[in-house]
Amino acid sequence: MSDKAASASQGATITVAAPPGVDPQTPHVPRVMDYLLGGGANFETDRQVAAFAFANWPGETGGVEGVKVDIKHARDALGRVVRYLASNFGITQFLDIASGLPTMGNVHLAAREVTPDAKVVYVDNDPQVVAHAEHLLAAETDGSVVFLQDDFHAAESVLGRAEQTLDFSRPVALILFGMLHFVEDFGEGARLLDTYLDRMMPGSFVAVSHFAKDDEDTAMNATLDALDKQLGEAVVRRTRGEVARFFDGLDQVEPGVVETQNWRPVDTSGPKPLPMWVGVARKR
Repeated sequence: MSDKAASASQGATITVAAPPGVDPQTPHVPRVMDYLLGGGANFETDRQVAAFAFANWPGETGGVEGVKVDIKHARDALGRVVRYLASNFGITQFLDIASGLPTMGNVHLAAREVTPDAKVVYVDNDPQVVAHAEHLLAAETDGSVVFLQDDFHAAESVLGRAEQTLDFSRPVALILFGMLHFVEDFGEGARLLDTYLDRMMPGSFVAVSHFAKDDEDTAMNATLDALDKQLGEAVVRRTRGEVARFFDGLDQVEPGVVETQNWRPVDTSGPKPLPMWVGVARKR
């Protein structure tokens, strides 16, 4: 049976071979994430890794099915943030860094629910992600959604290339979902964030999701530490206060930095998701 890849522009699932530059025989973290989100841009090797890596996932719903629930909570929060900024503040431009694959509920899909003419620049430093993303976005031919291979740490390069699509004389939403916990040094992360925001107009926003430090849940901490080693993606988990410090000098949007499920929730039922903070702030 052929593997499937999701058509990001239409939300459909189509049967395709692996695009050029994508190795379907070697598991890849972004494709594992796509599988956990219920997407089709993944291959059997990715699904096998997910089954092995998350077999002992703790929580009210354990194992792979449990982590699927948790990851969906995080993606739902991204959608709520994007739709809120578009509908309440008229934001039509988004710069999403370390975005992963643009398949299930990503920024351009969420934004277009509110503003069909939204412009989105995705950035990722992984060449396989970029190759696969360009394939998924092949139908986006009007230039309003682009995918760049670049690095969060190369702020001037990212901004210079992004301004070929985005108009920085108008407000932009900077999306850093799952990015800052890969920056070990807080000062470096804060300086980089300042560099991006300095280029943006007052009225621009930054939205952050960040793995939470949980001093009480030793089972979750042990699991996440093991995953760091298995997937080669070491993360720094920070407290609520530490994440809120990234917003110093900005105006935090209510309800501030909160657990994923508590950022303007639509549905409060279901198990508590993985420990992650979400916060949004506005540039003065």
